[in-house]
Amino acid sequence: MGEPTAKWNLLQLAFVAVYPACLSSIRMVDGMALLALYVFLFILCIPPMFIQHKLGGYEQRGIVGLFSRYLPIAKGVGVALLIDLFLTCVYFAPLVCHFGMYAVISMIQEPYLWEGCSNAWNTDKCVENLPVTGQTADVARQTPEKEFFNLQYLQITDKISDIRGFPVWNNTAPFQDIGFSILPVGLTVVWLVVFLIVAFGGRVCGWILFVMCPGFLGTLFAVLVYGYMNLDKAASNQFLGRFYNLNFDGFVDIRTNRKLITDWEKGFSLLMNSFPVWTAIPATLGKMTGRGKVSRNLGWLLIILVYACIVQVPQLAMAPYLGNLLEKTSSSLPESTFLGIKVVFQAMPAAFSILNIPKEYAMLFFLSLFLSGVMFLSVGMLTIVDNICDSLFSRSSRLSSHKILVNFVISFVMIVLALGAGFIHMTQAGMYYTVLMDQSVLRLRFITVALLAFSIIIVYVRNRFTVAEKVLLSIWCILAAIGATGFWLYSFIITKNIPISYAGHQVSDLWELISWLLAGVPYIAIPAAAIHSCMLHEGDCSERSRYLLCGGDEDDDDEEEPRNYDGYFPTEPTAPPYSYMDPGGQHYSHSLYPVDDLHKATYDPEMEPLNSDVRTSRI
Repeated sequence: MGEPTAKWNLLQLAFVAVYPACLSSIRMVDGMALLALYVFLFILCIPPMFIQHKLGGYEQRGIVGLFSRYLPIAKGVGVALLIDLFLTCVYFAPLVCHFGMYAVISMIQEPYLWEGCSNAWNTDKCVENLPVTGQTADVARQTPEKEFFNLQYLQITDKISDIRGFPVWNNTAPFQDIGFSILPVGLTVVWLVVFLIVAFGGRVCGWILFVMCPGFLGTLFAVLVYGYMNLDKAASNQFLGRFYNLNFDGFVDIRTNRKLITDWEKGFSLLMNSFPVWTAIPATLGKMTGRGKVSRNLGWLLIILVYACIVQVPQLAMAPYLGNLLEKTSSSLPESTFLGIKVVFQAMPAAFSILNIPKEYAMLFFLSLFLSGVMFLSVGMLTIVDNICDSLFSRSSRLSSHKILVNFVISFVMIVLALGAGFIHMTQAGMYYTVLMDQSVLRLRFITVALLAFSIIIVYVRNRFTVAEKVLLSIWCILAAIGATGFWLYSFIITKNIPISYAGHQVSDLWELISWLLAGVPYIAIPAAAIHSCMLHEGDCSERSRYLLCGGDEDDDDEEEPRNYDGYFPTEPTAPPYSYMDPGGQHYSHSLYPVDDLHKATYDPEMEPLNSDVRTSRI
């Protein structure tokens, strides 16, 4: 089992639960999609979060440990979830690295570093080699709005000139003068920070994340307050009204139903991509919270409420800057500007530059995203490392006596693997590899949801909870899984024939094949883990089949309740009464040597009983 002292209290859990905030900053949605997000949050996320969090706390196991004990044939589902989470961390870490790089850049360059016109995200018209501030801003305001999105330290060429089939990226002049590639160093620093957070176990990780949360919230709210206090409030309110406008036409006019479905699908996508409920994380959060009745019954609710409060804060913080950017450019920006990572890496740097925002607030904005990103990576890697350590400890009592050392070594190995897999994202075509993995890992997510829901309900029903609770939550979870699977399947159907592309560049057929391979990698673990469980269990075919479907002995855990001996409880052996040891007693000789009266001729030593009470030592 995992580290027994790695328990978090509810206050720590509330602070740690803000970790998905950075994921919502790169996926902005409008009013109807936001309404759909909150509806889906309380309908589709409550039952799976409740069940996984409670099971993790009650059993003190991760998702793989739960399946290994109660449903070994589904252990591969837990392994697939860990692989999926690992791949997510691999392609999200470069974005966190860029957040940190932007925070550093905004402090070392006055007014800003992001300039140049060789970026395919821009039009062919732009103010070459001039920062868009001061007098340049007056000239720039007379040009189309797309010309301002040259404010980034990575520039992409306008043609595919690389054999890998991707456009290449070039660093701006200050980075070229360094003499070596700075991006791999930045990614190494990110993973080193995550390693130091995770390597010393869940307790240390929980306290570090507990301290990082106020830093994230403080920096983000500083940017939010400055924007609303110092920028044009009318422009800010106009932007908020645009993005938080509720359009109910789809409910009354059947001709607009397509738009309604699209809005609700966007809300569902934002929820599933920013609130990892159908992953391996909830069970580990429950385990870290502990077995207390209050913790395991209220922790899940605290996580959902914190997410509901924090999910829109990044968008609210960006609203005054984006609204005033629209006002200054005297035109409306294309919708694509606020989709994906463009809103963070293009629109916000342009707003900071054009609106003459002090560089300290630009630094605080990207620093807040960096801190939240590191928190997400830490929670993800803690989940992976904890599940691996649980499996090792359950198979070797020798390793369980060196838990801290094993956790340190496993953390180091996983960080090295993640760093090695992420270096390709720091090359000249790195952003396209990131987009490729982002679109690939999510393709078959409907399979994950269906298998996880089916397996976790079986584990939940087999536990010692009240019948009414198990019936109600199981039915609710089944309905939630059907709804989530349906939306993921709908997204898969409408996007399966759409080629992967970014910034107008479409990947080749070879990379399309690689995309499908990446999507299917986690599911290889499902049959492999089932075969592994079958081979580890000793017995004939029927016994192994029963083990795969029903698990092992439920009383094999040292932390379980005392065993039932049907009224008989063995006691420690005691000495005979004192009277039997008294040499003057009447029965002293007879009690010590009960066979003295037997006839010597009829005594057979081999027939002596094994009971020590009637055994003699005078043969």
